[in-house]
Parts: sequence; C-alpha cells; structure tokens
Amino acid sequence: MPVSAITSNFGVVNIEIISIAKIKAHFDQFIAAAQRGPVVITEKNRPVVVSLSMDDIQDTIWAKKAWEVHEEGYLKAEESAARLNALLNAGD
Repeated sequence: MPVSAITSNFGVVNIEIISIAKIKAHFDQFIAAAQRGPVVITEKNRPVVVSLSMDDIQDTIWAKKAWEVHEEGYLKAEESAARLNALLNAGD
C-alpha cells in the first residue's frame, strides 16, 4: 500500500492509501493498516474516506482538548488549590 506523510499541528503523520477494491479483497490487511495509523480510502483514484483506529480517535480528541486548554491558559497553583478546595467542601 502506498504511504504518504502529512504534517499537522501535532507533527508528521504517515497515512496509507488503499482502494475500495483492495479493501474488499484484503479486509484483514486494511484492518491491520488502520491499526497502525490513518488510511485514506480511494475510489477511482480519488480520496473519499479516512479510516482511523480507536486509538487514533482517542488521541485526536485528547490532543484537541489539550490544545484548547493551552489556548485558554493554565490556572496558577493558588487558583487550582482554591477550586479543588471549593469542590471538596461543596457538600458541607
């Protein structure tokens, strides 16, 4: 399967490219490729779908959340302690 590399905000990602016909003929190889990283599925030599493993999806979700927190800024130690104490004492 051909491999292409793209650059994202989180580094270089290797993406395999596979046709629908090849998926039908070699589904087990497609699953194995998707578990290694993103797979672009083509139809008539045109990209139509990207398949990601569950690990890739979870990594993407956590990376997005981490990026959002980074953009918003972090709490100082005192603010963190105050918020934790407020949560811990909320039932009192």
